[in-house]
Amino acid sequence: MLMPLCCYMVLSLLFTLSLTGCDADNEYDVDHRCFFNFDTNLHNTSIIRHALNPLSSGTFAWVYTSQKSGIIVVNTQLNDGVTSGQDNITTAKENYSSYILGTNNGLLIGYSSLGNGLFAFDRQCPNCIKDYNLYKYALSWANNGQWVKCANCKRVYDLNNFGVVVEGDKGSKLIRYKAFYDGTLLTVRN
Repeated sequence: MLMPLCCYMVLSLLFTLSLTGCDADNEYDVDHRCFFNFDTNLHNTSIIRHALNPLSSGTFAWVYTSQKSGIIVVNTQLNDGVTSGQDNITTAKENYSSYILGTNNGLLIGYSSLGNGLFAFDRQCPNCIKDYNLYKYALSWANNGQWVKCANCKRVYDLNNFGVVVEGDKGSKLIRYKAFYDGTLLTVRN
């Protein structure tokens, strides 16, 4: 049975797209290192669990690490700008893991209120990195925590809509990393 020419063209196009990965706009960042594992069963009272609940879409958490008396601490703040917490990393398995939270030790994690799934963004302004090679402008909450704003370039980004610029000069959307959550383990990486 012979296929019409248009079927061959469609199959050829699909094959070509599968070889290129279909990632024309580079949905996930590969230029900056990111690796973060967090076991919510070990930290069942953690603030980050709120942002990992798909039924609480639109809830995001800012996550960064610090050290206190030689112990790694995962610090979180919800996008309400008030609720925050700390989780000490104390198990051997956790201490064996690397904690590289993007360009300057800060991630924004949560489920989109638009049904776009789980997002993990870098907390640094991508346009200040690109335009000025500046890595010191952490984004802050705006619009009731649904957006984030850069204090330097004044751009505002929509967390629920793939991190696109919604106010200020046009520019790149937020740096995005792959995020997986199986109900127990959160992994953010590139």
